[in-house]
Amino acid sequence: MSHLQRVFGFASLVGTGICVLGTLLFTTAGPNDIGTELTALLVLALSFGLIFSGLIGWGAGYLRSGELRLGAALTGVPVFIGVYFGLSLAGIELPSGGGLLLSTPPSLMALVVGYDLWVDDNASDTG
Repeated sequence: MSHLQRVFGFASLVGTGICVLGTLLFTTAGPNDIGTELTALLVLALSFGLIFSGLIGWGAGYLRSGELRLGAALTGVPVFIGVYFGLSLAGIELPSGGGLLLSTPPSLMALVVGYDLWVDDNASDTG
């Protein structure tokens, strides 16, 4: 794994941690606590930016190294979700099937990453 790919992977993990912090801030804010809610929204926006850019960069590194399945899973999901929300903001409504359209790609990404970790035993061979 290249150094830049590790940086992107670390950025996505940091973004996930920041997302947890933003969610905590948002849920503990009182009913009239506008400052905390705005801070939580800014923290969540930062975390989504880190997560999306981290996953896309991490997946692009795998695509460049020839691991197409893992690269497509890591890169495709953030792009799909970004396109979905972009179309939604543009006024084009897509039937989501009760959220199934948005929850299926991350689930498939988790399955692909889990399968790759399960099958790829190169890490245990080098130790």
